[in-house]
Amino acid sequence: MQLPLSEDNVLIEFNRRHQSGKIFYDNDPQIRLITIDGFKFEFAITEAISKKPYIKDNKDEPPQTADPLIPRPTGFAPGSDINVSGYEVTDINGTHQLAFNKFCMYCPHLLLLTNDGYKRQYEHLDVADFAAGCSTLESLGWNYFMFFNCGKDGGCSRLHKHIQLAPYQKGRLAPWPARAGDVQAKVPYEFILRRFEHQTGPEQVVEVYEQMVVKAREMLGVSDDSSLSEHVPHNLVMGKNWMLLIPRRKAGCGGAYANALGMLGMVSVANSEELRCWKAQGPWQVLEELGLPRSHE
Repeated sequence: MQLPLSEDNVLIEFNRRHQSGKIFYDNDPQIRLITIDGFKFEFAITEAISKKPYIKDNKDEPPQTADPLIPRPTGFAPGSDINVSGYEVTDINGTHQLAFNKFCMYCPHLLLLTNDGYKRQYEHLDVADFAAGCSTLESLGWNYFMFFNCGKDGGCSRLHKHIQLAPYQKGRLAPWPARAGDVQAKVPYEFILRRFEHQTGPEQVVEVYEQMVVKAREMLGVSDDSSLSEHVPHNLVMGKNWMLLIPRRKAGCGGAYANALGMLGMVSVANSEELRCWKAQGPWQVLEELGLPRSHE
């Protein structure tokens, strides 16, 4: 496939690879909806993510072969810990590779990886990332949104720098900035939201993003001489004419974990035990703990 992408062709190809066993996706996840103080939660219980790997620390590096002369398995770019062999969709702008996710929460669920496998997930997004993301979203008619989990505390599961894309799927909860109505007053955590009156180019978007990161650094109390000076843990979610940044303190608590989707209330769990961890602590309280609690006075 090449840009411009056909949504129908992407879906057909996703289904083909899913049926072949290459992609893990649950066609009929158990969905449970909960509303707490006006904030909507959607819990999807799906075995598709039960085998999903996770990193323990930002500095974890992919295992190297004992003999540097022995090439890495096909599908891994040098420095990468993500195997894209059999998941490829197309090249984007000569800087990124669009691929299907192996462990999918949506249909389709896409990855946008840097061609440079040494780029890391705890690095902030740059203009090339936004250019690739916007090109892909525009090609898909902005019927998708993109999200980025920056660093271990942002809920990332792999080190190779990548953005994820998911569709506004019928019958599933959408990101709250894309929903109608005043939902901002009903969010458990601090956030930074920017809306654009007109479609904005990647150069302008990255400038706004960098300003948001500076603000998030201040909100988290991260000083330039701290151990986190190289990165600010956060989630970035972007749709047509809006961009949301959520400062993060930790990836999980008490067995409840969230990436960007989880912070939006769009929570995927592998089993009932993981759901119990959320319910035992209170979903609202979990999001407060993972982000920065918001004053609702």
